[in-house]
Amino acid sequence: MSDSGTAPVGRDASGAPPHGQDATNGSGPLRAHSRTAPAQDSPGSAEPRSESGEADRHGEHGGDGGRSGGSGSGSGESIIRRLSGWGSRLVLDDAPERVVAHLKSQILSQLGAARAGYGHPLGRRVRQAYGSPLQDDPQHAVQSLSMATVCLDFDDTAYAGHLSHSTVNVPLIYASSLGLDGRQLLTSVLAANETAARITAAATLGPFRGQTAGHTHLAGAVAGRLRAESASADVWAHALGMAFSVPTWSLSRGFFSTDAKLLVAAVPVRIGLSACDGARFGLTGPEDVLEHPQGFLHRFADVPLPEEAVAGLGTLWHTETFSYKIHPGSAYTSAAVDCAVELHHALEGVDHRDIAEVVVRGSIFTAGLDRIARQHRIGPDSSVAALNFSLPYNVATALLTGSLLPADLAHPAVDRPDRWELAARVRTEHDPALSRHALLATAPLGQALRRAGERAEAWVRAIDARAAETLPPAWLEPETDFRWATKNLGARVTVRLRDGRELHVERRGAVGAASGPDGTDHAALARAKFLACGGDPEAADLVARLEDLSPDDVRRLVRLALAGPDDSPASRPSTETPVARDVRDMRKDTAMETAALDEAYRGLIAAATAAAPGDEASAPPSGEHDADWTLAHVALSDRLLASTARQVLAGDAAGLDNGPAMDPKAIEELTTSAGRDVLVELVRRNAAELVGLLAQTPDNQRATPVSVRLVGDKGEELFSGAVPWGEIVRLRAEDHIPGHTGRLRRIAGAPQQS
Repeated sequence: MSDSGTAPVGRDASGAPPHGQDATNGSGPLRAHSRTAPAQDSPGSAEPRSESGEADRHGEHGGDGGRSGGSGSGSGESIIRRLSGWGSRLVLDDAPERVVAHLKSQILSQLGAARAGYGHPLGRRVRQAYGSPLQDDPQHAVQSLSMATVCLDFDDTAYAGHLSHSTVNVPLIYASSLGLDGRQLLTSVLAANETAARITAAATLGPFRGQTAGHTHLAGAVAGRLRAESASADVWAHALGMAFSVPTWSLSRGFFSTDAKLLVAAVPVRIGLSACDGARFGLTGPEDVLEHPQGFLHRFADVPLPEEAVAGLGTLWHTETFSYKIHPGSAYTSAAVDCAVELHHALEGVDHRDIAEVVVRGSIFTAGLDRIARQHRIGPDSSVAALNFSLPYNVATALLTGSLLPADLAHPAVDRPDRWELAARVRTEHDPALSRHALLATAPLGQALRRAGERAEAWVRAIDARAAETLPPAWLEPETDFRWATKNLGARVTVRLRDGRELHVERRGAVGAASGPDGTDHAALARAKFLACGGDPEAADLVARLEDLSPDDVRRLVRLALAGPDDSPASRPSTETPVARDVRDMRKDTAMETAALDEAYRGLIAAATAAAPGDEASAPPSGEHDADWTLAHVALSDRLLASTARQVLAGDAAGLDNGPAMDPKAIEELTTSAGRDVLVELVRRNAAELVGLLAQTPDNQRATPVSVRLVGDKGEELFSGAVPWGEIVRLRAEDHIPGHTGRLRRIAGAPQQS
């Protein structure tokens, strides 16, 4: 399960045959477009081609982005050796500010999950059994904390995995004993995120995803601790080699319906920390354990993706794929709960007995989870794990109360008869359109499916043919920049009243989910969550300026955020004034400013979404190209501009010819091989790639001359000459993209064709 256990797309955690999906009522499975790839030289591949027809990739950023089915990392070094060399040298200034902002939100949101966990009766039993997170022994402290943060399914998700149980918890606990300052703490979390997410992604097309993927925390624990200790790459490599030689294997029997779920992160964290102890004193492990024919990926992945582990090191930041939960429970139910919260207000004054039926339409992930959960009898005496996975109970609770809180997963709330009476009238339907949106998005599986290429269809089709019908075209390339990552696990909730009225609310994704250029105010969401879980506002303020905190400030933050009523006085926060900040001037090299281009693309993609057709296509105003032509042209243009950006960045002679992006045949091939949703997705990822390259380009290269040839849509030459690179980028931001946005808005407002 990408977010809460084994996915409905894939075997269950016991390795049993795949689960089917709920029957689809209404329209059949979505098969809007063929998955046949465009011709070899077609710009529909959205990738520059060499004379051999192979994708032309440049440098580290592109060189690791291939889709080969090999078991290696594309270089002479093993995957573990490459990750160890990179992660052990990683510093905070290597990451863009937007990535650092996600780190702070991730930490604060995880602290909120910890407080919610320890405040729940189940978490109180965890504290009694395993001790405080502030106890002297860091390994026992991390074990306790990992169980508390997983117990309510209130943790956040990334591509790929529920990272924070190890990638935040381990650095936090070791921060005090090691005397980490704020920058070191952030760096340790960053290194742990990137290492754990990449290895998890490499195995994500297999039986374990999300919380059942305990191997995530082997990597997170090793990288989080060893980066905090400034350990060498050799120590990293041997610790990872040892840890991944003994990965955990979760069984659905205990995971979905009992407190055994609490061990899913705690056990691999302990294994990872033990491997660190051994590696520091000379014990060794196999560096090739991930890709070896008798190694991890061949045992834990149906379709191994070793390329995912090393693609775009230093440019492709998994940390910025985070989605943040505002309700406890599986991410597969989050959008439905959001819809129910909204419907609660519309149902004011309606007795629950007047509700005849509640229908939740969702993607294969939501429908599949509901099918798995219904295999267990769920009621007032069920475990917290079972309640977390119960879509009927969670939706009914939100409809009746207007929220879903940790207290709703404990007595006396779970004893209320009205919740169970209404839950009995909640049913789930699979919606192929929502499945297609989900599989187009970066997370939970989209990026992995794109990396797998043609292998993805066979994998999905072997599990459920209806799911395969919702896949986007096989030629759609993996993303090369995650700044606009998406997670579209949407839902449509319909409440049917006994008097015949119907109320509907639909969401394309959950509140807090990664949402592309629209973004989400994750800092505000994380702060609100932490405070709602009883967090101290001072702790939230400390996290907000974490990069400026001294070691003493970090110790105070950890104690303030995690101290409970049973902690000793020595562990409780002092009332002394924090020490003076160790504020350092750590400026990065000045790069090209991309804010205007960012904003332009945000407007374009919003307009493209609004222009998306319903049952019929909107007619463009007279004399203008239609929306599909516009989107195809922009996508192709951005790929050409990205190629030029690489030339400028490398210091090579740079050129730009927009002919391929104006070629009627090329545009027709792309528009006939891709639907509107795929075209919008292609624009999003190609724009992100371009902006990502510009963000790496030193500002002094704005003056680099570019040999430009521009043609019109009939092939006539409009301009030929040298133009400074910065001027091309400026025109893109201020003229070209806004012009296309205006066209799409005019189309959206045009009358429907008859």
